[in-house]
Amino acid sequence: MKRLHLIVPAALVIIAALVLTGCNSSDRTKISSILNHSDAYMNREVIVAGEVSRTYEVNLVIAEAGAYQVDDGTGKIWVITKNGVPREGRKVGVKGIVSSGIKLGGETFGAIIKEQDRRTR
Repeated sequence: MKRLHLIVPAALVIIAALVLTGCNSSDRTKISSILNHSDAYMNREVIVAGEVSRTYEVNLVIAEAGAYQVDDGTGKIWVITKNGVPREGRKVGVKGIVSSGIKLGGETFGAIIKEQDRRTR
């Protein structure tokens, strides 16, 4: 019976650690990997997560389009969106397709992500 009292709390701690670190973290791609091997990721779906470090927004009559830069600690990449841009400093998770050759505001970007889905905290 004493062993059960030790095993149950230990199992709860392990489960809580898995939940807090994010069960899907293995699905995430490091931004540095995308930037360093952009040809391998071109036209592929990726998931990245990090903090919004810069934004560029265009308010159109039919949509709020723009771009925002995500920094995951390994690098920074621009994300193109048709759904409005999150505030700088927000934590985001982004799923999208890696692309290249985008010019925005007079600036040319190598690898970018075309947003398909976004989660913010």
